[in-house]
Order: sequence, then C-alpha cells, then structure tokens
Amino acid sequence: LGAEFLHEQFGECGRPKVGWQIDPFGHSREQASLFAQMGFDGLFLGRADYEDIQTRNRTKTKEMVWKGSANLGEQSWLFTGILPHEYSPPASFCFDRKCGYKPIMDDKHLCDYNVQERVQAFLQAARDEIETFIDVS
Repeated sequence: LGAEFLHEQFGECGRPKVGWQIDPFGHSREQASLFAQMGFDGLFLGRADYEDIQTRNRTKTKEMVWKGSANLGEQSWLFTGILPHEYSPPASFCFDRKCGYKPIMDDKHLCDYNVQERVQAFLQAARDEIETFIDVS
C-alpha cells in the first residue's frame, strides 16, 4: 500500500532504493535477499553485535555485499553498511532537549552565531566516521 502510494504520487523516482533497519536484534540473510528482490540497492543497519562492530571498525569492513541466498545468487546480493553510531547522530549533533549540545545559530545578528563553527565540526565528524569504512583512496 505504501509503495503504491509513493508510485502514484512521485512515479519511479519515489521508489525507495535504500532501506534502514533501525533496531533489529539479529539479522537474517533472508532479509537481505527480500530487500534485493524488491529492487533495493542497499541497506543500512542501525544495530549490530558490539564485538562484530569492533572487528569491522578495526578491519574497515562496515560496508559489504550481503549475499542473501545461495540459491538466488547475485539477484539476492545487497550492498549493506552499518551506521557508525547505531541510530544516533554524530557526537555533539544531537538536538533533542536531553542532549544539551549547542544548536546551530544561523542568524548573523545574534552574538552566538556559529554556522561556520558547526559546519566545520560536522565535516570533522564525517571525516572521523570515514575511518571505519572501506578505504577508497
């Protein structure tokens, strides 16, 4: 029903191509196979075993091709990545009232205008996260 609505409203460009498993407790390769067969190009996991994450951080393997089914071959393969902070934002970019980080102040008339500072901090956070993914240099 949701996919039909997206297609009616947006046409082919509204078709989801990447999925996100926010909080599963365990992963089944059948899930990867189903996503691939539905035409998805990728999947990101918001949770994984802590020992697996430690190993993948060290070996730079937080991105992979998940081979969903031995019977279906490449038809069931799905690019998969593990999000660096589970389902949380980078450090110092949580804007929930509980977090207490500095908000982005984008009014130049305010004394605490900080757009450039926050942009640089966000770019640095992205560079830091790249360190645990595949080296493409």
